[in-house]
Amino acid sequence: MGAWRWELFVDLSRLCALLLFLYCSLNINLYSISCGVILIMTFYFLDKRTTTTTQHGGIKKTTSDADDIPDKIVKKYTKSILNLVLYDTENCEALDQFEPVKANTHCVFAKTAKLWGSHDYDPALSLVENTLRSVPAVIKFIAVSKYLKLDGFVFSLPGDEFGSDPDKFGEAVRTVLSVLSSADPSGYDCMSKSFIASAGWMFELDSEPIFVTTFAPCYPSRHSRYAFSAKHAFILLQPMHSFVTHDIGEDTPQTNWEKPRTVRDRIRVSYKQNDRPYLIRDTVRYPAVHDIVRGMDSMSDDPLPWWKPH
Repeated sequence: MGAWRWELFVDLSRLCALLLFLYCSLNINLYSISCGVILIMTFYFLDKRTTTTTQHGGIKKTTSDADDIPDKIVKKYTKSILNLVLYDTENCEALDQFEPVKANTHCVFAKTAKLWGSHDYDPALSLVENTLRSVPAVIKFIAVSKYLKLDGFVFSLPGDEFGSDPDKFGEAVRTVLSVLSSADPSGYDCMSKSFIASAGWMFELDSEPIFVTTFAPCYPSRHSRYAFSAKHAFILLQPMHSFVTHDIGEDTPQTNWEKPRTVRDRIRVSYKQNDRPYLIRDTVRYPAVHDIVRGMDSMSDDPLPWWKPH
């Protein structure tokens, strides 16, 4: 008998027993005692047979008298399963390869940023397959980054294959972000939206807005996306809460060049002083997708349409 049918049967039995008990209770006899016993038993069986479903790390657990798995067992096998699909995100090739950018870029908090990296790239696999290997880690990163105060997740791609020119690099970035977007736990799939090139769009995963920036060997030394002689191309995912943590301040077209007041001012001034200025528009309402992958001129307002399939 299904769980809901059993509960319905017990509820009806309880109701009938209660009515009969009240009717017979005027006289203490065999019928009234029998009804009282039935009423008490319905409470016992309903409590014994009621099932509840809870979530343990995405794994459904049904609790009943015949199937009651202790929480410590659920946590043990859940952890074992996760260990099969995850890897050491803080000690991986991607972070080692990204170190020249992290150490030399002009973002004032870059050197102390807490980062996770993508799965070691396997040249025997396609870009899509390699990206899929990192999906579980990215989902975990989005879930825990705010609590662990993580600043970003780095994807490292072979530079000779994907970072030799902006067009090829843009196609690789679109592939990686599309794979991540299609695996979005919320089901939103931001990369599939028709308004991707509008000011209202932003990359996001599991309802978390993410700032995406990129670096590649194809960019010259005076470009803001210069990779500092690194041999790989990089996609850096930065949750917006990281900017709040570092108190960057609100986005604004204005910059205090002479006396920087905010962290954002200091970053802009630092890039300019090091001959790597980047475009600062006269409005904060512009398509975010335009700045994810840049063309060869970092000051140009002519976007590279990397998000469009070739």
